[in-house]
Amino acid sequence: MVIPITGLDDAAIEQRLHYLREIADLGTQVDAVHVEVGPPAIESEADAVLAGPEILRLVKEAEAEGCDATIIWCGGDPALAAAREIVDIPVIGPGESMKTIASVLGKKVLRVTPDIPVLEMRKDLEATISAVRDRVEERVERGEGDSFILGCLALWGVGRVIREETGLPVLDGAEASLKMAELAVKLGLRHSRYAYPKKQT
Repeated sequence: MVIPITGLDDAAIEQRLHYLREIADLGTQVDAVHVEVGPPAIESEADAVLAGPEILRLVKEAEAEGCDATIIWCGGDPALAAAREIVDIPVIGPGESMKTIASVLGKKVLRVTPDIPVLEMRKDLEATISAVRDRVEERVERGEGDSFILGCLALWGVGRVIREETGLPVLDGAEASLKMAELAVKLGLRHSRYAYPKKQT
């Protein structure tokens, strides 16, 4: 996976890797690289643009090093289309993956994110989970949503917790993107060059 922010230390990255490796299929190897320059977190379109060049560099390197697929570790899928234009391996966006799976599980897919800065979301994880759960339940009561996606990758693992508590389909980008990457690799799929024309770099 390509981590497009500079605000995570090695311990935080290792926690994410541990989670992904726990839910990965047998035989799937998961590794991480992160940008050397860029925003501490992606909170805006400007942040996404600033992260773009490093994302593209790391995606290209992943292909050159023999990776079967790569995931851009951000719910906003920064530089996703551009990355698909420069490599032949599947490039997976967590946001797109969540939407795809959630659309099979419900008719009203809704994105929920707590009003907490990205780098603060895991400092009081119980409070964050409570805030997300409250939002999900409020949207259900209003009839606004029946299938949910979590809008930030800082919420990795939270989808499973809220699913168990509410019985509702709540997807987080970590699990959705990993499983989408595994599926693409197992089925030998790659992105259409009609949709993403190859850009020589």
